[in-house]
Amino acid sequence: MEKEAPEDKVAVIGMEGEGLDHLTLESQRRIAAADLLMGGERHLARLPGSSAERIVIGSNLKEIAERALSGLKEGKRVVVLASGDPLFYGIGAFLIKRIGKERVEVIPAVSAMQLAFARVKEPWQEAALVSLHAKPIENLLPALEEKGLIGLFTDETNTPDAIARFLLERGEAGWAGWVCENLGGIEERVGAMTLEEMARGRFALLNVVILKREKPTDAAGADRPVRWEGAFGIPDDLFVYRRPKAGLITKKEIRVMSLAEMGLRRNGITWDIGAGSGSVSIELARLCPEGAVFAIEKNREDFELIDRNMRRFGIKNITAVCEQAPAGLEHFPDPDAVFIGGSGGEMAEILSLCTARLKPRGRIVANLITMENLHHFSHFFKEVPWEVTYTLVQVSRSKPILEMVRYEALNPITIAVAKRKGEG
Repeated sequence: MEKEAPEDKVAVIGMEGEGLDHLTLESQRRIAAADLLMGGERHLARLPGSSAERIVIGSNLKEIAERALSGLKEGKRVVVLASGDPLFYGIGAFLIKRIGKERVEVIPAVSAMQLAFARVKEPWQEAALVSLHAKPIENLLPALEEKGLIGLFTDETNTPDAIARFLLERGEAGWAGWVCENLGGIEERVGAMTLEEMARGRFALLNVVILKREKPTDAAGADRPVRWEGAFGIPDDLFVYRRPKAGLITKKEIRVMSLAEMGLRRNGITWDIGAGSGSVSIELARLCPEGAVFAIEKNREDFELIDRNMRRFGIKNITAVCEQAPAGLEHFPDPDAVFIGGSGGEMAEILSLCTARLKPRGRIVANLITMENLHHFSHFFKEVPWEVTYTLVQVSRSKPILEMVRYEALNPITIAVAKRKGEG
């Protein structure tokens, strides 16, 4: 075919299945006329007769963008081959961000997700769509709480069997689903299965997972038991909690350090003030099985989650009330230890009551996020003859990014510990 004048845009062409027959004549012409072809190994393998320069796309996305731009400047016809719709969790968005909309033309095919829902014959306009490609498996959690139908893009780490085991470990036994492998290819396979069957399976690398909730939750929303046998330091994702951005929960690392400062006893009485969704209360109840935990939370939405988490972990020794401390604390028995996760602007009043009622050799441990709460806490103890220590904690967790790993910082927090002078 005789080549026409070079186009002034990178053609990002979506491909489906094994052959090229599904492509428009214009897309086939652009591929045949290309001077520079970039795509995955399986995409390029479909074009044995092309004489164009070839670059395989892997973790080299920055190189791909730079080479596409330089190819345009050299007057070359540049074609990037992608799977399905390049703007649906695909390379199209990356290229547009790097080299600009004016230099990119996108020609989509049917996406793998479209094909998957078509194969299982499930309407998907209300489904949650989540990519776990090079992302933490915990990205699935918000969709579990919000939707009953979920489409998942997987990768070599977050495989269908790994996803199923993750769900079963969290007690999410009410889900079932389909694994759709090699969609559009000659080795296409679509299988419906339970989570237990999925957890035991082995699947092709190219797959899409669709999950559907088969068993409704109860009126409270989540009574599924959680299987976790560690002593303490429960992973954050095993709790039900509100999830704006980073999530309203005392993070595991902070929780562990705070628990270690409380001087807990198996038969102790502990208070959890500003309990949120109850992550600290659950840990306290497990560490003090012969004692009792008394939790107070002013926010009704969070308070209802405490009961849900109690049932998830099979906890019986927590008494929770929905009030704003210090109101409501008068009904609690005197504590051996107090944890303060939130004060609702009443820090001085809460500390005054806690210091009066704390049993001998007891401790008060507070998580202080804001400068104002740190000020109120430290100012209170300037007038009270107690020993106080402060530890500023900054935790960063590893997070995958493409084929690499970086650190993502959690909010810094001060752990304050107060005890009467002379008590160990």
